[in-house]
Amino acid sequence: MSRSRHACLVSLLLAAGGVPACSAPAPEPPRPAIASPGKRLGFSVLEDYDKGDDLQRVEADFRIIRDLGVHTWRGSFGWDDYEPRPGVYDFDWLIRFVRAAAKSGIELRPYVGYTPEWAAARGGGADHQAWNDPPRDPARWEAFVAHLAAALRDEPNVRSYEIYNEENAPLWWEGTPAQYAATLGRASAAIRRADPDAQVVIGGFTFPDTRWLEAVCETAGQAHAFDIAAFHAYPETWTPDSVVVENYLDRGYHHDYLGTLAGGCAAQPLWINEAGYATTPGRTERQQASWWARAIATFGADSAVQHIGIYEIRDQRRNTPVIGNEPNYYLGLLREDGRKKLAYNTVRLMVRLLGGAPFVVRDAETKVEAEPPDRDIYHHLFDRADGTQVLVIWTRDAPAVARVDLPRRGARATSYTLAGTAGAYPLVRGRRLERLRLEPGDVRILEITRE
Repeated sequence: MSRSRHACLVSLLLAAGGVPACSAPAPEPPRPAIASPGKRLGFSVLEDYDKGDDLQRVEADFRIIRDLGVHTWRGSFGWDDYEPRPGVYDFDWLIRFVRAAAKSGIELRPYVGYTPEWAAARGGGADHQAWNDPPRDPARWEAFVAHLAAALRDEPNVRSYEIYNEENAPLWWEGTPAQYAATLGRASAAIRRADPDAQVVIGGFTFPDTRWLEAVCETAGQAHAFDIAAFHAYPETWTPDSVVVENYLDRGYHHDYLGTLAGGCAAQPLWINEAGYATTPGRTERQQASWWARAIATFGADSAVQHIGIYEIRDQRRNTPVIGNEPNYYLGLLREDGRKKLAYNTVRLMVRLLGGAPFVVRDAETKVEAEPPDRDIYHHLFDRADGTQVLVIWTRDAPAVARVDLPRRGARATSYTLAGTAGAYPLVRGRRLERLRLEPGDVRILEITRE
């Protein structure tokens, strides 16, 4: 079955209440410290392929990924594709896919899922699709994962295996947390036997779901069954209107979710391995571009987040089925016909600015004053190890003019539009940016190079 270009459907019942940059933040538990010289922010691009897809088209997509400045792909390796009948493993096309990626300089971080009908707990039928069922026989599942990892063990660009996807949503997993924990544990054991160098990633939750994380890590032996924790972020596409980029990580995340990860689990690194904004009818490409600048800055500034997955390369053709609803057709950085949306250049710019050198976030050391003074202004200041400072600043509801005092001196400032167009911006005494005009729906991105 075609799985191309899917995304989560579940609306996230998260409360509003994000704190703008110019307000005094409410006290919260300490966050993990960023070790000197800072953290690195990784990126991946998502696009699904089915067994037998044209590898020339795939290689063209890999060139797009590289053009964005990204070197990592995430997508599905379907159990139903690669063990179509019990004990029959068909990895020929998959190995050619992996080697095409290696030739293109692309690392692979697949998720493994999509239960074949013969292996599903409830089987298939006219009124039930089997692909999101837990495995009926855990030993058969473990055998498949072992064969998969062994077949790809000598392909060094296969870096990890994620176990199923969005399992906390019934659309993607028709099972319990306990069944998922057992499925994860079996897969983890198989991967670590067959390819000890490969990492195991917990299937990305549709949001930072503490209940599911606790259920997995409290199951005997499963706290150490994965090496990377993951969840997804689609605020403003599949969330209530009150949930936006700026407050998406607020409720329960720093205290409950990260607390569980550090305590009940094994303090695994945290990835947002899917994020995106759909340009459904009535929404503009400028809104999508602004969303990506805000999202990469906001999530990248969080001390725990180490990776952001970009969903996805291109819009889905309207005459093809998707898993989910209408927004799934409009999440691409390219239109259906391959033309670039504005967000393509925005993402490429943000990856260039934040995806290379390590950085330290210095929001608290950056002084921002607004005119009028009651305007809410959001900002993040990234101090890169190479001496460059990157400021991302915006307002949501009303125009404002900002003055920014930087934490340290620079030699010159460059201002970028969402399209990536560059222009010089005055830098007063090496530390001050004056008269920064901010309009709702736009984002100012500035690069301040060192003296």
